[in-house]
Amino acid sequence: MRVGRIRRRCKRLIKELGLPSSTDLPGLCAIVAERVGRPVHLVPMSLGGVVSGMTASTDDGYWVFYELRTSPWHQIHIVLHEIGHLLLGHEQDPAVTEDALRMWTPSMDVTTAMRRLGMTPGFARHHCYDNLTERETEVLGTLLMERVVPTSADHGLPLRGRAAELAAALGPALRHVRDTGGTAGTRRAPRAPGSGGGGGGARV
Repeated sequence: MRVGRIRRRCKRLIKELGLPSSTDLPGLCAIVAERVGRPVHLVPMSLGGVVSGMTASTDDGYWVFYELRTSPWHQIHIVLHEIGHLLLGHEQDPAVTEDALRMWTPSMDVTTAMRRLGMTPGFARHHCYDNLTERETEVLGTLLMERVVPTSADHGLPLRGRAAELAAALGPALRHVRDTGGTAGTRRAPRAPGSGGGGGGARV
């Protein structure tokens, strides 16, 4: 698909969303939730350098995890990439989810792991998209970035409720991948302009 066609599709999608001229990430998530029919939750946490962003799908919504220890603009870039996959309807093969979970929880049965995490097969939804879908998502994210501004800095307030449960479950898995030198199928996306360093939007 040509870049011009991708841009036109993304611009149409943004127009359909009815975004205000300026919003923040929580405001955007509320609008996206109406579009995708499920709540979209933001979960800032330290991802230990394994990934910079990932999306988990559970029965009670989508959970976008993004790196806490980076600049506000880089955080926006990470989240918009994840949200872009949701808006563009990029689905993931459940078999890929199982492969990722096998690497993350090698001593646990995959079905048991998913049940304990309360996650659906969309858990590893960004594990191995092809170049076209990644390009499409980057275009949409760049266009959305024109409408989204940072909120006040998040200094790592303790997570609560469901977000805390999911973060606690992911922590050991991320440490396992880092300590064993595994990649869990992650790939580095281009660095966000003005991000101040660090990889941008790696997918799981």
